[in-house]
Amino acid sequence: MGTEPPRSTRPAMTRVLQSQSGEMPVRARGMPAWKLADSYHQLLRITWPRLIGLLVAIFIAANLVFAALYTLDADGISTSQGPAVSSLYLKMFFFSVDTVATIGYGNMYPVSGFANFLVVVEVIFGILFTAFATGIAFARFSRPTARILFSKVAVVQADGAEAPLLMFRAANQRHNLIFEAEVRVSVLLDEVVLGTTYRRFQDLKLERASNPLFTLSWTIMHRIDENSPLHGWLANHCVPGEVDVVVVVSGVDAHSGQLIHGRWAYSAHDIRWGHRLVDIVERLPSGERLIDYGRFHDTEVLLENAR
Repeated sequence: MGTEPPRSTRPAMTRVLQSQSGEMPVRARGMPAWKLADSYHQLLRITWPRLIGLLVAIFIAANLVFAALYTLDADGISTSQGPAVSSLYLKMFFFSVDTVATIGYGNMYPVSGFANFLVVVEVIFGILFTAFATGIAFARFSRPTARILFSKVAVVQADGAEAPLLMFRAANQRHNLIFEAEVRVSVLLDEVVLGTTYRRFQDLKLERASNPLFTLSWTIMHRIDENSPLHGWLANHCVPGEVDVVVVVSGVDAHSGQLIHGRWAYSAHDIRWGHRLVDIVERLPSGERLIDYGRFHDTEVLLENAR
């Protein structure tokens, strides 16, 4: 078996693709940090807790502003039967909440022209805010998602007299039908061009790159032969430290009819030389297939490497 590759000090793309967000930590120079036109996409990318917190903060801040405006005309709102609080500002705040939410309890109501004008403005704001929040929530819920699980490790397994295979597996955790599933695997390698070193993606040819029905598990294999970009691995029987193997699986969800994607990446430390993936699928007496997800990421040493 090969020795462990040296640890890389560069920012690993592997961590980015293995995370839930999949956001690249990129800093830009020479351009504005924020643009209004990108607000929609930023709201789609942030987490649900941050989005809910942002909407709540906007709602409270808007009501605080309108409450301050209502206090400019203290007699413009009838508060004879208002909430039992001594502060005029709190009374205006509660009236603002009633107005923007169109609750209309009737215990407070505008009587002056200025107050009625503010009510009109606030009602318009409330309708727009509700439509905006509903649209963002619907857009997030309606986005197609895939629950594709990738093995945390890949293996390089010898195949008799033939060239060894780089292998890993994926599973459809929803067990629904994904039609016309395709997988693309690329490796990010250093390449010297005219004296300058570039990091470029090179596609890996797979034993099977498509699957008409992806419902259970899928073992993805690339043969490391003389035509493979990974052919240099065979010299020392190990994986170089500076490597990222990027995987993208796509297909059409049978329920929604939309194209869905799943992605993963393997660094040198995620690839085990001389191992094999353990069997996880078995057929029950009832004819059903059982997938043991508890061993999905497990590997075992090949017998010829154990001697």
